[in-house]
Amino acid sequence: MRARVAFPTLGMLAVLTTASMGTFTVAVVAPEVGPAIGVDPTYIGVYSSIVFVLAMFSGAGSGAFITRYGAIRVCQVSMLFAAVSMAVMALASPVAAILSAALLGMAHGPFNPASAQILVKVASPRWRPLIFSIKQTGVPLGGALAGALIPLLVIAVGWRGAVLAVSAIGLVVLMLLQPLRRIFDSDRKHGQPLSRISIAAPLRVVFAQPALRGLALVAFAYAGCQSSVGAFYVLYLVQDASMPLVQAGLAFAFLQTGGVFGRISWGAVAGRFVSSRKLLALLGITTAVLVAGTAALTSDWSFGVISILGFILGASSFGWNGVFLAEIATRAPEGKISEATGGVQFVMFGGVVVMPPMFGALVSATQSYTAAFFIVAAAALLAGVYLATGFTHALQAARKDPS
Repeated sequence: MRARVAFPTLGMLAVLTTASMGTFTVAVVAPEVGPAIGVDPTYIGVYSSIVFVLAMFSGAGSGAFITRYGAIRVCQVSMLFAAVSMAVMALASPVAAILSAALLGMAHGPFNPASAQILVKVASPRWRPLIFSIKQTGVPLGGALAGALIPLLVIAVGWRGAVLAVSAIGLVVLMLLQPLRRIFDSDRKHGQPLSRISIAAPLRVVFAQPALRGLALVAFAYAGCQSSVGAFYVLYLVQDASMPLVQAGLAFAFLQTGGVFGRISWGAVAGRFVSSRKLLALLGITTAVLVAGTAALTSDWSFGVISILGFILGASSFGWNGVFLAEIATRAPEGKISEATGGVQFVMFGGVVVMPPMFGALVSATQSYTAAFFIVAAAALLAGVYLATGFTHALQAARKDPS
């Protein structure tokens, strides 16, 4: 990979890995943090929802900031929010947890629109699925690092020390991005008025295009399923499979490592050996089957079997994002890539806002994870079937009305 592609791709990978590590760190330490601040650990679903409510709006409204200050500067500010979020979490109170979630949401929202604007400049349409997928491996890579390292840090320095370590990483990444700014923020428009910030404009771009509209609905289901699995996997293993936190964290690392493998693998084959639409449909259906299978897990299962199942589940449920975002960039109207990405992301994060709290509520109401896993599996299945069948009508409509 040439330097002009490699450096921005690695920079965007570092940002997403760090932000993702923050989110998953909270999920991993939930069994420790819950009692410390006086709430049930299943409230991790509420934390996740707060993160992505803020991410929905900060992402959809980020276009004016990207135009005025540049995409790299916006990524740097995202890292600052992520770092402060982890530091606030260490204050260990319900109010601090809410504020931490809000700050982390402000970090997550602008990243995809900003990174899309950067990477589309250096990645040709042929290589775009792979480049976007490499960048998107930051989500499972951050999760794998959180699963493998955070439990050990909890033992060594306590959960507060663990979240502060992640905060420090965010500040380091912020500084490392600075050399890229001269190149990729050179086209920023200093006079862009921030009064042009609009949540509705990106949504109008999406809902005016049948193909983008259909993809947004699929993203709602896929992201909701992914975030539910990511938020509750460690807690599920600790509570239902009676795993120690360190072992559950390692299993979580296998889940996320599968996501890294999946994102790179699917990015390499999408558009070259199989259409992105067919691949995304297959991933949704596979995820549904594996999530339903995870509901059958018991303490009698060996750690090896659980790890293998988790790896495959990670490859499917965490592996779709890069191919999906490349598809959005490809189908976006000319000059509207960041707007289209922000609009679809708004709907996508809606799934993250709705489904994890629903998952947690079902667990609390039924005292079992089975119904919760089956419902998110059904959502992924319906979305995958739609991509395999009904999405064709959206593409036909787009050809008839290219506006």
